[in-house]
Amino acid sequence: MKSFRFLRSVLALICILTLLLPAAAAEGTDPSVLDQKAAEIFRRFRTVGGMVTVAKDGKIIYQYCYGYADKGRKLMATEDCYYRLASVSKLVTACAAMRLVDEGRLDLDANLGSIIGGDDPYFACNPAYPETGITPRMLMSHTSAIWDSHFATSQPLRDALKQRSSFYKGDCPGTEYHYSNYAAGMMGIVLEAVTGLHLSAAVSSLLFEPMGISGAYSPALLDHPDLATSEFARPYSEEIDLENDYYLSYGGCWMKGQDLCRIGMMLCDYGMLDGKRILQENTVREMLSSQQGKGGITADSPYGLNVHRLTTLVPDRIIYGHQGRIEDTLCNLYFDPQSRFVFSMVTSSCSPGDTAYGVRPPAYSLLKLLWSEFVGPWQH
Repeated sequence: MKSFRFLRSVLALICILTLLLPAAAAEGTDPSVLDQKAAEIFRRFRTVGGMVTVAKDGKIIYQYCYGYADKGRKLMATEDCYYRLASVSKLVTACAAMRLVDEGRLDLDANLGSIIGGDDPYFACNPAYPETGITPRMLMSHTSAIWDSHFATSQPLRDALKQRSSFYKGDCPGTEYHYSNYAAGMMGIVLEAVTGLHLSAAVSSLLFEPMGISGAYSPALLDHPDLATSEFARPYSEEIDLENDYYLSYGGCWMKGQDLCRIGMMLCDYGMLDGKRILQENTVREMLSSQQGKGGITADSPYGLNVHRLTTLVPDRIIYGHQGRIEDTLCNLYFDPQSRFVFSMVTSSCSPGDTAYGVRPPAYSLLKLLWSEFVGPWQH
């Protein structure tokens, strides 16, 4: 009898410990201590202001705001502030474009001239390779051979794409990787041509509204323009300009830090967010995958469809996302479907430094801190 009672007591104790251990493990570091560590990283890189957000298993679990969103106006950084996403705008635009793919309204391998040419289609190609057309798949994988350095906004886009060989690298489209702001930005023009809406309205209808996100391609269109950082804002025009609106798509999106994280959460869960399907699973997998061998692309690009595929950041897995920089403004979004970990960082200004493992030092340091806290030991 005593042995039975003793065994029952031991089993009860084991059950209690089993219940307590996960709770203790979930608590992790005191949030105030984590805030202090994040603040020290922001200070180290002379950050004026910013916000870092982490999601895990489909929920935002940590966010920290630092400094001024706009120092000139003494606007403190809060979760309600909007930041310019710089080149992360390309990933946002791509998500909206893939909604059109889901709806059967956009063919990734159609010639660009037939999409944006309207009633007067033309064949968009490098004149040196007239038999190879430029496609949305090439634009988003950075294999179109369009050359940033020789792109002149004074030249009408239609004429530039089909006539000016100086606007291209010397490669046949699809055969080499060359990161191109202008090429990726042309996806904004594709969205305008297909929907008949200005880029901001098109992305709002296709992506922001379904996701419950507050964002725009001009501060003037935000729900609260007074809460946007003012650096690098451009005048807004409601007129669709298929010759020049590419600049909006390659770096002109404005968004809150936690909303950027929600885009990462949606991609991390292959199109699902809060139990709602935003993109089809196979569509997201296409965005994340190498485009080599698809649509005439032979190049081994580090990008899927405007999604950077980082193969050396964390051993034995691919980390997906994008990085953006305009002068001293730095923005980052990274996610890992395997651990369902999402990291976003937005800043008003900082010292970006040189890229290491594909990520600039402020984001790398914060990512290392938060990965170690919420996923496991950092290997580098």
